[in-house]
Amino acid sequence: MDSINNINKAYNLHNNTGINNTVTDIENNHLNKLSIIIVNYNAKNYLKKCLSSIFNFIPLEFIPGSFEVILVDNASQDDSVSMVKKNFPQVKIIVNSKNIGFAAANNIGIKNSLSEYIMLLNSDCEIYSNSVKSLVDFMDKNKDTGIAGPKILNSDGSVQLSCRRFPSLIDAAMHSLIGVFIPDNPFSKRYKLAEICRQEPLAVDWVSGSCMLIRRVALKDTGLMDEKYFMYVEDTDLCYQMWKKGWKVFYFPKSSVLHHVGKSSENKKINQINQSIMMQKSAAYFFLKNYKKTWKILLLPIIFLVLGLRILLTFIKNLLK
Repeated sequence: MDSINNINKAYNLHNNTGINNTVTDIENNHLNKLSIIIVNYNAKNYLKKCLSSIFNFIPLEFIPGSFEVILVDNASQDDSVSMVKKNFPQVKIIVNSKNIGFAAANNIGIKNSLSEYIMLLNSDCEIYSNSVKSLVDFMDKNKDTGIAGPKILNSDGSVQLSCRRFPSLIDAAMHSLIGVFIPDNPFSKRYKLAEICRQEPLAVDWVSGSCMLIRRVALKDTGLMDEKYFMYVEDTDLCYQMWKKGWKVFYFPKSSVLHHVGKSSENKKINQINQSIMMQKSAAYFFLKNYKKTWKILLLPIIFLVLGLRILLTFIKNLLK
């Protein structure tokens, strides 16, 4: 097994190996078709299901040697790495000495991969037959698409609203304030594209990073994930950069993936509050980064206040449960 357990080695590769070098290798045809990158943090049981689903289907749908699976573990304490070594020796493993966040860990995985397409897959996801192959086929036929995301299903089989609009300042504010107690409000529904038809492929603003397929040459234009996002909104931002550089983002519902959202949390009340804090911090950074050179910068103090209120409302909601 090609394992990388030395964090210094991982960071050296991360810092010194540019995406442009990998693109050059691709242009010289030194590449796999697909790299599946999984970031894990203390989700051993779901990770095992995730990897089992991958190796149940991917070897049947891709030519042997044309794909690779890379695990980037963010210093898990639940023996996740030992489980993978024992049960999935074909997985390449990168072990970080601490939890460096979702975006940074994915970037390490990307820079240690060599493929035409990169699939970012959450450790609590499971794929089905043709989930990945159909996404790859779609991207092969649509050369102007930089990112495509599948239909994502909840554990109960319901459809997640995994493709959305870029949040306008008004929708973001109202979604943050009203959505805590009235999730079906018109602002949240507009932001989440709740009323669109999800039966056919559709160009959208952004798709969920729990499962997205990325064309590597598009990353030459956009750069990798912004590591200032520790968790949340990094997927929105990457799709935003894709559109800025002329690459399309598509929702592709012909492909389906199961996502066990939030199942790895032991203390749901504490976790929801922490998640809200991280989410609002990431949202604030997204607005500051992408709107600071527009007139919208004048509204940012109000947006920051609203995002802070969202954290307070989440705390109050959990107290009332």
